[in-house]
Amino acid sequence: MRDLRAALAGTKCWDQHTQALFEEHGEALEDCALQNREELLGLCEFIEAQGIRSYLEIGVWTGRTIEALNRVFAFDKVAACDHGWAAQRGLPMHVPAEVDWLQADSESPEFLSWRKELGHIDLVLIDANHSYRAVKRDFELNRRFPHRFLAFHDITGFHPATRGVARLWSELEGAKVEIVRPHREIGVEHSTMGIGIWSAGQG
Repeated sequence: MRDLRAALAGTKCWDQHTQALFEEHGEALEDCALQNREELLGLCEFIEAQGIRSYLEIGVWTGRTIEALNRVFAFDKVAACDHGWAAQRGLPMHVPAEVDWLQADSESPEFLSWRKELGHIDLVLIDANHSYRAVKRDFELNRRFPHRFLAFHDITGFHPATRGVARLWSELEGAKVEIVRPHREIGVEHSTMGIGIWSAGQG
């Protein structure tokens, strides 16, 4: 078994500095993976155990999460879509050159056509608009296309803006895996985010 923690060591995740920016500005205005490091590690463990070879990320911020995952796993097929909010806020983008990249809203006709062309994806991570309406739309759309797993970021609903994700996650039926770990990089012993992984099989 690889040392996945060591593989992620160079990736900056949501830490105390990021938290301070979030509290000051109402958004995490930092070029980093907006992830709890321990939960990102858990996602890597899941990817390794399940033999995930194709990955799509919807909502990438500055691209640090997809950059890290693709570096660790060198996916056979890797794709990402984002409407470019981080760039609009003056932050750099770090989407790897090998990523099939679409800058568009996931509600757009362009996304629908592009997603159809991608074909089968082992794991889709939905981390875009966190409102209930938007995340449900992203789920319903992506479940129509060939996949193994659909994943969601922020399933705990700890922050008010993420409660739509928590609501949808609680409603879903099927096989569900929860990666919910203490957010120790900001000094708390509970999760402030959470990753949920869904598949259509019975849980």
